[in-house]
Amino acid sequence: MPQERIDSLRLPKAVQGPVNDLVRALSAASTREDVEREGEMEIAFILGLETTKRLRAADIETLYMIFDDAVQARLSHLAEQS
Repeated sequence: MPQERIDSLRLPKAVQGPVNDLVRALSAASTREDVEREGEMEIAFILGLETTKRLRAADIETLYMIFDDAVQARLSHLAEQS
């Protein structure tokens, strides 16, 4: 789900790899604490991209939204399993 949205951004390869790693780590998170930690790591990564101006502002904003949606979906999924 977030992967299709990320792929549509056509990120540079140097950015795509770490983003894919973040998506995989979020998908593997099995506790609320793990999900929240992954969410913080994602925000820090995107902030780094933003401050170094490696991506267009629109792509940065889209990444923030994609990861926020993914974190919320993962938290909901974990809550349903409890």
